[in-house]
Amino acid sequence: MTQAPARPVASGVAAKLVGQSVPRKEDLALLTGTARFIDDIRLPGMVYAKILRSEVAHARVRSVDTSTALTMPGVLDAMCGADLVGKVKPWGDLMQDLLVGDHTPFAVDKVLYHGQELAAVVASSRYEALDALEKIEVDLDQLKAYVDPEEAIAPGAGLIQEGITYEFGDGNIFDRYKVRIGDIDVAEEEADVVVRQRFTTNRQAGAALDPHGCIADFDSFTGVLTIYSSTQSIYMVRDVLADVLQMPRNKVRVIIPEVGAGFGSKAQIFPYEVIAAIFSMRLGRPVHLVLTRKEIFQSGTARNGQVRYAELMCKRDGTITGYRDYIIHNTGAMSVWGNQVLHIGTNVGMLPYPIPNIRVDGDIVHTNTTPGGALRGFGIPQMIWAKEQLVDMAAAELGLSALEIRSRNVVRPEVFPFRTPMGHVIDSTTIYDCLQKSAEAIGFEEHTAHPTPYEGIGLAVSMKYTSCRHPSFDTDQSAVRLRLETDGTVTIYSSDVTHGQGHATMLSQIVADVLGVGFEKITLAQPDSLNSPFGLGTYASRGAAVLGTACRMAAERLRERLLTIAAHVLDADIASLEMSNDRVYIARLPDSGLYLEILAGIVAYRTHQLPPGFEPSLEATATYDTPTEREGADGSGNLSVTYSGAAHAARVRVDPETGLIRIVDYVMAHDTGVVINPLVVEGQHQGGFLMGMGMALGEDYLYDDEGRLLNASFKNYLAPTATDMPELDHNFEIPAPSLTIPGGQKGAGESGTGPVPAAVGNAVFNASGVRFTSLPITPEKMLLALREKERQGLSVFRFPDDMPDFTGPRTHAEWPEPDLSESVDFDWDSFDEIEDLELDDLGDVDGAP
Repeated sequence: MTQAPARPVASGVAAKLVGQSVPRKEDLALLTGTARFIDDIRLPGMVYAKILRSEVAHARVRSVDTSTALTMPGVLDAMCGADLVGKVKPWGDLMQDLLVGDHTPFAVDKVLYHGQELAAVVASSRYEALDALEKIEVDLDQLKAYVDPEEAIAPGAGLIQEGITYEFGDGNIFDRYKVRIGDIDVAEEEADVVVRQRFTTNRQAGAALDPHGCIADFDSFTGVLTIYSSTQSIYMVRDVLADVLQMPRNKVRVIIPEVGAGFGSKAQIFPYEVIAAIFSMRLGRPVHLVLTRKEIFQSGTARNGQVRYAELMCKRDGTITGYRDYIIHNTGAMSVWGNQVLHIGTNVGMLPYPIPNIRVDGDIVHTNTTPGGALRGFGIPQMIWAKEQLVDMAAAELGLSALEIRSRNVVRPEVFPFRTPMGHVIDSTTIYDCLQKSAEAIGFEEHTAHPTPYEGIGLAVSMKYTSCRHPSFDTDQSAVRLRLETDGTVTIYSSDVTHGQGHATMLSQIVADVLGVGFEKITLAQPDSLNSPFGLGTYASRGAAVLGTACRMAAERLRERLLTIAAHVLDADIASLEMSNDRVYIARLPDSGLYLEILAGIVAYRTHQLPPGFEPSLEATATYDTPTEREGADGSGNLSVTYSGAAHAARVRVDPETGLIRIVDYVMAHDTGVVINPLVVEGQHQGGFLMGMGMALGEDYLYDDEGRLLNASFKNYLAPTATDMPELDHNFEIPAPSLTIPGGQKGAGESGTGPVPAAVGNAVFNASGVRFTSLPITPEKMLLALREKERQGLSVFRFPDDMPDFTGPRTHAEWPEPDLSESVDFDWDSFDEIEDLELDDLGDVDGAP
């Protein structure tokens, strides 16, 4: 991505940093090995906990006996689910503001998935704890496991979650989702072409190199529980943990060390944080509990798999007039974010097409698999995988090119803001220009005119939300507090956790431009619930737009205070003052004026020099909550403050002898609005592509018929490596500054992921004539498809639909019907807050207040 040249500046005035590829502040500590991650922390008296996990996916718990483990050398404590019944509060799904309560630290009556927590031991060393786990006796009554979500909702399927009543669900369906826009029946009747296909998507791991884990440290004197956690949201961990333990919020402190990526997989509280906290409260000592890679695969969250029965309606000229879908959404055994993925991914995934008639029915289904949750793209890659392949299929039916049909349909209003039938308010976009650029750079027209055997080109477009007002809670805020220190340096306080986004760099660029302070003098403090302002955390590509806006607002408030003081001291008109190079000066005299250090000293130590009535403080706090909407009863709504755009083009080569698929060229054209740091944004796009590539060509959770996860390690989980990456040297930024975000920026962290599987899938079809309807596309599958395609003498072949051993529905007539009853609208105005459950006093847990 080409970097814009620095603007010429007058002598003595520092160049503006926003828009420049300033080297990241975070990199030095990472490259020199001095960054401190969760597993690097050592506290005095720290002990080590380990968790015993179920080796079966579905079973009734007859008994868990930890008595022998307690006699092992070095063992300090042990516990299981039965020990905590009535002493800790269950937590659950963020759904319509109602906490369902299907999460507990350990399985109590029933195991729901392979790897679920059964018991835990804490010992003087991690090895003694591991030895003691082998002495825990477990008696389970194994039940039939349901891995396939369609099987889980079939008549006669056994109930997975028992004893929980879901408001809108039934059986293993814990929630239903519906969209009703326009009249889909009329759209179908009047369509010239209707294309239909069943699509499925895979489960994908976050696979962050920094493992999930925490250290809990309970101070029995103050009654304060401190948690060091590798999480994306300090206040979500604090508030849920305090609720689970029934402690006051101000007695739970969450501190964040370096976090080595999350991708959404750390955006919730996990049982290990509760287990470590209880052990620390019982022992009065710090407890270390960090998961192994196998444990993370088994019990962390994964991208939700989906089955989609999708239909696209078009007119003869290629205009898209309708979209219908029945989605069976696999949320695993339990989920905090699973239903939100379907709501938001489907709503925003309709873009960039303003489709006038939409009907979607979704069943969010429990299975005996790893819990589903947030992962980069949050439902949009699954949606785009289906919709963008249908667009190519419709183009073929209509005799149009893949570029022609998209050019005709992408949102391209003459006036902004523009509201789509789905309710999105598009405040700016260059998605049409991005589409043309990606097609041009990949050589689309040339390839169409002169195709090469077994080489294909595929296009895909998407638009991605920038943060989001989730249907589950009515807020979308971030906050920043700035403090000018007495030496003229600036400290930034935020609860949004940086884990690869470059917050320290990006926020420093904003502050430096507003306050005129040196970039090197600005520090981002460690997130700490004791002193960080309340915020929702880091997810949903919200850093630059939402957190950055809060930072800009706080900096502008601090700037106003500094200018007021300087105007008083200099006896000057405030309108004549400017700020640069660590000082406030009179315009056109940049080498004069007062240094920020002097102004800070006046506020701290010489308050008689302040203007009359001026509050002696050089702190400023700002909270930005986006002007977005709640989801409507018909599924519509503008859930995002602004939308970034992505148009991707893939060129792939298929080896017919081995089935190997190589991405030989890949083009990304993005609209990220005003780019604060082009280097950081380019890195985000490249990382987003890599995750999309993994989803397309290899990554998946593999289960046997009894629900056991078979590939819980990087040895056999096929995550892409550096050698698999194509040269990503065609990365274009075509910005349309947001008209809603004050700084004009849009989200960048996930827009590089959404189009990738569909672009690759379309390119594979163009190369081979094989339409893959299921992810991932592996060499083994490709080889099978090519051989069967040749055997049947077909020019177009669907995999796996046209394979002889395929057991799913092959034709539209065989498709299942969704529940067409309309759910009752939720009345938010009359919603009363649910009172906390009555629980036994935590005094039964030794050391608890």
